[in-house]
Amino acid sequence: MLMSNYNLKASGPYGHGAWPYANRRLPCQPAFTIKSRQHVVSVSADGSLPSFAFRVTTRQAASTKLRLDTFLATQITADLASNNEAAAARTQDVSRAKIQASIAAGLVQINGRPATKPSQQLRPGDSVICSLPSPPPMQALPEAIPLDIRYEDDHVIVINKAAGMVVHVAPGHYTGTLVNALLHHCTLPALNLDLDPNPRGELDPDFHHHPDMALAPGCGSDEMDFAYGHDGDDETEDDETAFLLRNNGSQSERNDNHNSKNSKTGNLGNCDVGCSGVVSSGLGDSSSSPRPGIIHRIDKGTSGLLVVAKTELALTRLQAQFKARSVDRLYESITVGCPAQPRGRVEANIVRDPRDRKRMAAAPYGSGRGRTAGSGYSVVAALAGGGAALVRWKLDTGRTHQIRVHAKHIGHPLLGDDTYGGTAAAALTVVARNFPADKVRQVVEDLGRPALHARTLAFIHPVTGDRLAFEQPPPEDFRRALLQLGLGAEDLSGLDAGSLERL
Repeated sequence: MLMSNYNLKASGPYGHGAWPYANRRLPCQPAFTIKSRQHVVSVSADGSLPSFAFRVTTRQAASTKLRLDTFLATQITADLASNNEAAAARTQDVSRAKIQASIAAGLVQINGRPATKPSQQLRPGDSVICSLPSPPPMQALPEAIPLDIRYEDDHVIVINKAAGMVVHVAPGHYTGTLVNALLHHCTLPALNLDLDPNPRGELDPDFHHHPDMALAPGCGSDEMDFAYGHDGDDETEDDETAFLLRNNGSQSERNDNHNSKNSKTGNLGNCDVGCSGVVSSGLGDSSSSPRPGIIHRIDKGTSGLLVVAKTELALTRLQAQFKARSVDRLYESITVGCPAQPRGRVEANIVRDPRDRKRMAAAPYGSGRGRTAGSGYSVVAALAGGGAALVRWKLDTGRTHQIRVHAKHIGHPLLGDDTYGGTAAAALTVVARNFPADKVRQVVEDLGRPALHARTLAFIHPVTGDRLAFEQPPPEDFRRALLQLGLGAEDLSGLDAGSLERL
């Protein structure tokens, strides 16, 4: 429970009556306080990490030597593990080294006096207050990561993302992401990040306001998905804010001339194929500097096409197309089992799984739980004697993990999708009914990811008004899996040669 009154009354292990240091301002100048049975956590107005207050019990001081740093590291870590408050969750790895740094900075008090030594011994009844300093700001650094660019001009980039690449920088993924690669490709400086730890346990944190990010105004729940073009296999939270990679410093002019392979625009010839690189006008002027913007996202394990905006105008207009559902995208997947109907439609709300906050789940369509979601599918080919299938998907909406959840909902999870039931065990149970088990096992091991690929992407160019259409056949690991599961080489070549049929 958050309370604006800093003069707290103690409870639980503190006993009853006024907390002895409730009126003493901590160095971090807390703006509000959380009271729990274990400790008092105060959160600073400037967003720094919480401060903690403890009283040493007789049992805790029973050992011959109760070191200050050991006591604080143990207590803070244990209390945070059992405390669900958002402010407390800001602190993650509390090591003795961090505690020692707080002591050296004068952020730890014992009975109202600054502590001077990490090894100082504590006694029963001692009151200990500890503030943890804020960590240094995180940055996304430009990295020379090769990008498979299908099209680029002054306004947009269309990229064929490789499976295994994370789109966003997030806790656990500070390097090797598409954002890092785009910063280097567009010769932009490092991007300062404000990543909240995510107390609810989502796969990725929300991105909050800071100088290097621009947020779309006024997007509510359902609008947010369309305004930011969430893909059905998007690994981020549904209401995560899209952002621009703003140029916050000088911009060096660059002109990349991509070869014909990188400039290929798909089946339509009436496309602006200009590849002049980043807009170089208005250097140092944030209002006109180049800013590639992530518009929609696909999962780390998903390969395929996505578009990135290079200007704020392009971002705004492409967001409007996603919101209007006028952007055409088709996905290809390999499912465990073959749907009985060659064509079908799945309508089921997407909700957060109450048993695992890192997953999504299906709920009755229009039930008011979660968000409505619709997916059309078409069986392209039965594989492994009917134990698997090549299935194409067209999304009406773009909810988090939509294809993966809907595939599971109809009883045919994606092969290799351990999160939603497409495990090796499931494959051996279903796929291997009419197919050699050793081959099935090898397919799953070789794939090592959910069998999902974003094959086509079509949209109206945000500036020229031309319709751009792109088609990218699946990568080698996906193609190899199809061949291993019995798809003929001629059939595979036929799929690559022709344009995809609309669902």
